[in-house]
Amino acid sequence: MQKFRKYLAMALALGFFFVSLSAFINGQPKKRDREVYAQLKPFIPYKIEKCMSGLRIRNTKTGEKIEPSNREIYHTLDKLESKWGKKHLRREGNKLIVLDDQNQTLKTIPLHNPSALNYVHNFFGL
Repeated sequence: MQKFRKYLAMALALGFFFVSLSAFINGQPKKRDREVYAQLKPFIPYKIEKCMSGLRIRNTKTGEKIEPSNREIYHTLDKLESKWGKKHLRREGNKLIVLDDQNQTLKTIPLHNPSALNYVHNFFGL
């Protein structure tokens, strides 16, 4: 019994470390292409705000506020942005076209590299 007590603290520390590492990895948002996302960000109506209970997502067009748990905030934001992209983005060859609610072209973003094309395909489904 004395042998196990010696290693009990180490085993608990390792267990808590792996559980917290797993939670950290699962809480990360999806990978984004920095160039494309930086150009899309002004058109995406969802913003993360701080509030008394943690974080919330606000739609800047409608003012609607969504308060998921802090663990799920980035996954919820990814889902909302992906849904927005399916409605307001169109891909034609190596160009990404940003549309408004009336399907008028707001901006055309060239997709120069394969990572940008993969990002648009995987994240927005285009």
